[in-house]
Amino acid sequence: MHTYLNDAKEQLKRVDHLIYVSLKYTRTVDVLKSILKRLIAGFDDLMTALLKLNVELGKIPELPHSVVARFKTLETLYPHPEIKRLLRFQSVMRKLDRAEPIKSNEYRRGVRMSAFLGHTVLELDIDNVEEYFKQVQIFFKLSVKIIEKSLETKEPLDLEELIKGVNIDMAFERG
Repeated sequence: MHTYLNDAKEQLKRVDHLIYVSLKYTRTVDVLKSILKRLIAGFDDLMTALLKLNVELGKIPELPHSVVARFKTLETLYPHPEIKRLLRFQSVMRKLDRAEPIKSNEYRRGVRMSAFLGHTVLELDIDNVEEYFKQVQIFFKLSVKIIEKSLETKEPLDLEELIKGVNIDMAFERG
């Protein structure tokens, strides 16, 4: 595993523990918020890893400083619909994190955090926080494959093939 990915890997280990241990016993919105913050941090670490790789390969002069610039740079470097979808997902997680949470059903299986984003209500609960985790895991696996392929060959990446490989890997893990 490339050193760029160590921070993201640690964040995802913590998220795994929070979801499958902490949330099981402490069903509060604070735990959901903590999971969301870790998912965002892990995703940010993955974005930084991909950007550092591209600086190292000479494709970009330096790491973009703002979050918006990082999103746009990654969309330019990896112009695949799946990557754009994952980047939009990260943007939604960030907005959900900044929104004022509405707590409901704390200390029960149905613990839920709701937030208004414009005219839309987003809800975070035990079931969909696991789905958020799976989306970040997809981005993690895709980032690993992109970094490995980029370092072993100087040829352009076949993003479609890499994404198919990640989807197959995820299908096998789910059983």
